[in-house]
Amino acid sequence: MAILTCFLVTANAQENKAEADKVGKIYPGFYVTNANDTVQGFILNDDKKGNQHKCRYYSKEQDKKPSREFKPADIKSYKVGDRLYRSLNYTGSATNKGQRFLLVKKDGAITEYVFYPEESGATAKAVFHKRFDFLHFNPVTLSYFTADFAKRFSDYISDYPALSKKVFDKEKGYDVSSLETIIAAYNDWFLVNRKMPGR
Repeated sequence: MAILTCFLVTANAQENKAEADKVGKIYPGFYVTNANDTVQGFILNDDKKGNQHKCRYYSKEQDKKPSREFKPADIKSYKVGDRLYRSLNYTGSATNKGQRFLLVKKDGAITEYVFYPEESGATAKAVFHKRFDFLHFNPVTLSYFTADFAKRFSDYISDYPALSKKVFDKEKGYDVSSLETIIAAYNDWFLVNRKMPGR
């Protein structure tokens, strides 16, 4: 439960940072098309839930109306100010059908995102995604791992056998309380051994 609290605290800290930026203000940024073209310009910062649904792009900062508007299916990602959002097949619902733009918290082969549930009063969630691993491609929340950490997370990182075995064998320092450290070790290994494609 301590690790869950830790992730919720950091997710809420990210939420507070996003809220500190002015809602309705245009910031320098870019969007990446589904064909991997990057288009520089300016992006409107909506509220934290609005940013999950739509990207509003301006070719000039002084423009009154957006040049283009994108839903998550229309583009791969966008950046507004210093915050990067990626389109992901994750809605927080039971069926999880549809896409949202999720805020990137820590990027890597295993990327940690912040998702803001759309029902009122719900707290931000940590969501994890292995976008270069088609065996474990579906986004998962922290609760998925905490249910049976040694089994589930060792399977999740099974392409790195040495680290996976440490988790499965429940070695000291390789339990759920060390999740951030384990993910960092995996991401470092992937960067060297699997040559992660450009972001």
